[in-house]
Amino acid sequence: MKIFQVIQKPQARGVELFTALLSEELQKLGHEVVLISIFQGSANLPFSGKQIHLNRPLNKRFWDWSAWKNFGELVKKESPDLIQANAADTLKFTVFSKKLFGWKTPVIFRNASLMSTYIQNVGVRKFNEFLLNQVQGITSVCEASQNDMNAAFSLKKPSLRIVPIGIQFPGTSTKSQKNGTMELVHIGGFTFEKNHTGLLNIFGEIKEKYPDTRLKLIGDGPLFPQIKEEIKKRGLTKSVELLGVLSNPFSHLSTNSILLIPSLIEGFPAVILEAMYHRIPVIAYGVGGIPEILKNGETGWCIPPNDSQAFIQAIHEVMTLDEDSKQKILDEAHHLVTTHYSLPQVTLQFEHFYKSLLKQN
Repeated sequence: MKIFQVIQKPQARGVELFTALLSEELQKLGHEVVLISIFQGSANLPFSGKQIHLNRPLNKRFWDWSAWKNFGELVKKESPDLIQANAADTLKFTVFSKKLFGWKTPVIFRNASLMSTYIQNVGVRKFNEFLLNQVQGITSVCEASQNDMNAAFSLKKPSLRIVPIGIQFPGTSTKSQKNGTMELVHIGGFTFEKNHTGLLNIFGEIKEKYPDTRLKLIGDGPLFPQIKEEIKKRGLTKSVELLGVLSNPFSHLSTNSILLIPSLIEGFPAVILEAMYHRIPVIAYGVGGIPEILKNGETGWCIPPNDSQAFIQAIHEVMTLDEDSKQKILDEAHHLVTTHYSLPQVTLQFEHFYKSLLKQN
C-alpha cells in the first residue's frame, strides 16, 4: 500500500511522534509511506522515509484554498491508496481538499482524544459531525474516545475501530541509578489540558510533608512561560527542574521517580505506557482512556478526576509502600504493556484496518 500520513506540523507532541513511529513501522512491513505536515514546525520526527512539509501559516488554518488545491494535486500525482488524517486540523484539511478538488482516495481519521471536550456550541458540533461523515474510517485510541465520539455525533458513514497507541521497547531500561531524593515527574506539553497549575498545587502540599522532594517538568508548549513564572512566584525554583523537550526522557529519571499525570483531558497517553514499561509508578486522574490501562492497586494509581487530596494521598502511599508490594504492581503494569501495547503489534492492527477499508471500497 501507498499511504499518506497527514499531521498538523513537525512538533514533539504525542500525536505527531506516534504518527512518525507508526509510519516507520509500516515501512518495515513493506508499505510506501509519505509523512505530510500542514503547518510550519521545527521538530525532527523519528521517520526515515519521505516527508513533505507544506509549511502553511497557522493563521490560515480556517481557510486555505491554495493549500487544499496543492494537496489535491499532490494526491492526484502520487496516487496513494489511502490517507490518514491524524487529529487536530488534519480532518478539516483533508476533507475540504477532497470535496473541493474531487480526488477519490479513501480517508481515515485518527481520533486521539475526547472530541466533545472541544465542542463549544451546536454549530461547531454540526460542523465536526459533517467532517466525520465524509471519511471512510475512524480509529479511536481507546474505548473512552470512541464512546465519547459516538455520544457527541451521529455517524452514519465511517467504519469504526479502536486501535490503541503502541510504544517501542528499548533493549534495556534506561533509568539512572537510585539516588537519595524522591523525584516527582511530569512529561507532557505545557497546555491547559495537562493541568500544570494543579500539579504545582499538589507539589506544594507534598513539599510540606517531604521537604526534600523534587519535581521534574519535561516538555514545552504555549504555557511554558506562564508556568515558569508561577514556579518563581511560589518560591519553588530550587525544587522544580524545567528540562524542556527530551528525546529520551526516561534516561533522565532515577529509579525512585513517580510519574504524575493530573490531566483535565486525555486520550490514551503513551507516556503512561512508557513509564509502566520502565517500572516507574504512575499516579493519574482517571480521565479519557487512562482507567482502561491504569487499574488502581493493580497496575498503578488511578484517581477520581480533580480530587487533588486523593492524588496527594496516592503520592504518600507510593512513597511509603513496602518494596514487595510496589514491585508487584510495577511487574503487573510491565506485563500489561509488553503483552498488548508494543508498536509492532499495534501497527498490524492499523494495517488490518486499512486492508479492510480498501476491500470495502
